[in-house]
Formats: sequence, C-alpha cells, structure tokens
Amino acid sequence: MYNNHEIDENFFSNIKENIQPLEALFVFGTKADNLKEVLATLKQEKPEELIGNLFEINSAAEDKLLLIPKYRNSDKIIADEKDVVKYPIHPEDYEIVKNYFNFVSDKILLCKFDCYLKVLSKLKEGFNGKKKEFFNENEKELKINNPEFLIQNIFKHFGNKSKEFDCFKKLEEEIVHFKQISITSDKLDSLKEKIEKVKKVKDKDSIKTQLRKRFDKGEIDIEEYTSRIENISTNIVKEDEITYNANERLKIRYLANHYYIPVVLSDSERLDFIRHIIKYKSEVEFIKRLENYLKKDDNLFKKFDWWLFSKIDETLDEVYIPYYNSKTNKIERFKPDFIFWLKRGNEYTILFVDPKSTEYTDAFRKSDGYSRIFEIETTTGKISKNFSYNGFIVNVILKFMAKDCSSIPDNTQRKYWFDNIADILNNF
Repeated sequence: MYNNHEIDENFFSNIKENIQPLEALFVFGTKADNLKEVLATLKQEKPEELIGNLFEINSAAEDKLLLIPKYRNSDKIIADEKDVVKYPIHPEDYEIVKNYFNFVSDKILLCKFDCYLKVLSKLKEGFNGKKKEFFNENEKELKINNPEFLIQNIFKHFGNKSKEFDCFKKLEEEIVHFKQISITSDKLDSLKEKIEKVKKVKDKDSIKTQLRKRFDKGEIDIEEYTSRIENISTNIVKEDEITYNANERLKIRYLANHYYIPVVLSDSERLDFIRHIIKYKSEVEFIKRLENYLKKDDNLFKKFDWWLFSKIDETLDEVYIPYYNSKTNKIERFKPDFIFWLKRGNEYTILFVDPKSTEYTDAFRKSDGYSRIFEIETTTGKISKNFSYNGFIVNVILKFMAKDCSSIPDNTQRKYWFDNIADILNNF
C-alpha cells in the first residue's frame, strides 16, 4: 500500500513496527473440477468420522434450569445511547483528529465520509468539551497519525447499532459442538472403546447397588460378588488416556458437573485429526485447576444447591456476549470458553469464564461490552445488575483468568480477573 502511494510515509512509519508481515502463497490457476478432485482425494486418504453420538447430555443437567441471555438489535445508533460506547484512541491521535474535525466544514465532512448528521452533531461535543463522554484515551492504543483514516473510523463507530439485552431463555440447541466432534477413521475404534468405558462411570453406583441386593438375597455368593466389584473397578474408570505417538495424546474424562459427558482433552493444540475438543493450553489448565480445587473440603462450590458448567465452542455454539471490537469497528460476539450455572435458593448466577490467553486491551473491550449490558453504576462503582426470571434473581458475571492479577494495570478492570479458582466465587 505504501509503494502504491495508498498510505503516506508518516502513517507507514508509525505502524510498520507494530504489525506482522503477511505470509503470501502463490497458487497456480487451475480448473474447479481439478480442485474438487484434489480435495476428494485428500478426504479419501484421511476420511473423518462424526462421533457426536458417543457423547450425551449429563443426566444431572436434564432436570436443571439452564438459562442463557438473548439479545436484540438496538433501535438507536451508538451516538444516541445514554451509555455511549467510547471510542478507544491514543491521546496524540485524539488531538490530531480533533484539530482536523474543527478545521474542516460540516458540509465537507458529510459529503466526504457519508456520516449521520446526528453523529456529526455529537462529535462536536466530543471534540469540544465532552471528550470523556465519547472517547477513551489510552497510551497503549496503536498510534495512527492519520486524521482522515481516524475520522472515518470514528464516524463508523458512532453510527453502529449495538445489541441490548432481550431476555433469558432455557438452553436448547445453543451448545451443540459435542455433536460435531469428528476424528479421522484410522483412530476411531481405539477412541470409541475408551469413551464407552469412561461413560459407564455414571452407572457405577447403580451397578454396585444391584449387586449388593442380589448378594443380600443370596442370588450370588461372596466370590461372585467380590469378582464383579473388582471387575467394575477395572472396566469403569473416571478418566482414560490414549497415546497415538509422542505428540498425539488424548485424555477422556468424566466430569460430574459438565453439561455433556465425557469430555475429551489434549495437551497439544496442533492436533489435526480430531475437532471440537478441549485442546487449548489455557482451557486444559483451567480444567486441571478446577478439578484440583473441587477436591478441597472447603471448596466454595459446596455452598450452592447445584451447579453445572460447559465448554463453549467459538465456531459452533450460540452463547455469547456482544461487544464493540475497535479492530473491526463492528459489534462482535464474544464467546467465553466456559459457562457456569449456579443456583442457591432463589439466587441464580450465570458465570462466564474465559481463561484463554489474550491481550489486555482485547479483554478490556470484551469486559466493557459485558458491563454495558449486565452491570449498573453505583456510588462505589459498577456492580452486577439483578434480573428476574420466574421467581429467581438472576446475575450474569464475567471472569478472565490471569497468571498473576497484580499485573493487571487498571484497578477498575482487576475485578474481572482471577488467578485463583476460589476468587471467581468469593463475592457470590
């Protein structure tokens, strides 16, 4: 773009050290039929099998009220809203674009950038006395140093229509990724055997009870009773592992409070023979920490009448929080990695947890989107908003996992982060 004179030298110099080069691949032109043949051959060499039928919704979830939030398009553009989504900008860029805006006439701005008249009117306030109501100045934002590019994005931002809360609804087909788990055919049989073995955990206590009754009635002797109990311990396990090679290892685990069972995890993010499992390092680490915490006698989950949680797949599931993404200048869908449902008396909590490693500014945008919908401002700061649903008081909470919360620079943002599992429940 610089060589083609589409951007000026100043702009290019400011951004060139902050962006990664594109990796280009030259593809020879060919006929569509030839490409279809290549793809068909690849699928024949490594055919995939859907194994969603091997997973099932946890019986513990079948009679529970699992709520998710639903949203509707706002009738207002961002500039018209009472709680305006502020535009993130570097302080130096703010001064540059403010000077440009105040120098150019309204007619030129309207013609050149095709913006809403009401946005133009609001920005006059934002650039002349009400900066903090419309802009979020931050030294960490990328410095653009191009007033026309900036003003175009600012007009687009304040002309966007955001999402607003509509209602809570019972979970139906919004979490479906486990039905789409697939694996290459050559690895199917070995995994299927392990999954079936782990799934039987839910029947373990029932089998033991039945054996005890038969023993008490004299239908089986002590040797058969003992043998069958030992057989249960051998053939029914809470977790199992399958190793294909040093870099291809899967863990199959029965998590009593997970929405579907079992779950499949991997310590390798680069597995290409299986899809839609838990494999990102941060997600696997969170599961490990959660399981270790649940082993403690004083774990805070015990104070609830019941609780469940589920993995959320970013590509297939429809559970999300809308937020403004300044990178795309659009209202995007933030899908946290996990959702928890917790019930105590008439108090009902939907807890979103996102342990995925992410840049701080990205998390800030997402927490800001959450806060606009699910929090209210008080004299002591923002607190979770109370909603009502069939006699329940419902709260929606968002938490990000960090290695060390003390490294979070913004005190107002620190409440959204945790580095200890107990911290996500401390304020409930």
